[in-house]
Amino acid sequence: PQARALPIRRVNHEELGSPDFKYFPLLPRYINQKRGVKMCRKILLATVMVFIFAQPSASAEPPPPFNEFQERLVIEACILSSEKPHLSKHVPGTVNATARTVCKGISAGRFLSIRITLTREDGGNTPPITKSIQGTGSLVGNVSMRCIWQPRDALLVYRIKTVHKLSNGKTRTTMNNATLKC
Repeated sequence: PQARALPIRRVNHEELGSPDFKYFPLLPRYINQKRGVKMCRKILLATVMVFIFAQPSASAEPPPPFNEFQERLVIEACILSSEKPHLSKHVPGTVNATARTVCKGISAGRFLSIRITLTREDGGNTPPITKSIQGTGSLVGNVSMRCIWQPRDALLVYRIKTVHKLSNGKTRTTMNNATLKC
C-alpha cells in the first residue's frame, strides 16, 4: 500500500477562539509568562525611578569618627544628636555639621521636627545658617558654611545647636563645637 498525503488544511482561528492552542498546548502559558516578565521589568524600573527621584537633594556626610565626643540625648526611644562640625570632604572650603533624631520602637511613627543652626565664633561678622526639617521616625539634617580661616589667623570655633521637637510636645536642645582650620 502506498502512503497517502493528507491535504493541508488551514485552521480557522475564529473556530478555536484564539491561536492554534490545540496543537501547541503550552503556547498560552508561554505568552502569559512572557507578558509577566515584561510587566515585572516595567514595575521594577518604575519603582527604581521613584526611589531615585524621591531622594532629597542634599546629602549628609558621614559623621566624624566615634573617638570624638558627640553630645547625645535619649528621650522615649529617640536618640538626639548634634555631631561635631567638620571640614567637608565633598565640597572643599566648607564646614559641615549634621544633626540627627532617630526614633525606634514605640516612637518610630512619631512626628518630628529639628531646627539646626551653625554659627562661626568670629565676633558676629558671619550670620548663622539655620535649617528646619520635619518628618516621621528619623530625621537627618546637614548644614554647611564657607570656611574662612587663613594661616595667619587664629583658629575659629564652629558651633552647631539643634532643637529637637517630638510630637508629644517634648523639646530638647543638643550642641557641639569644633575648632577648625581650612
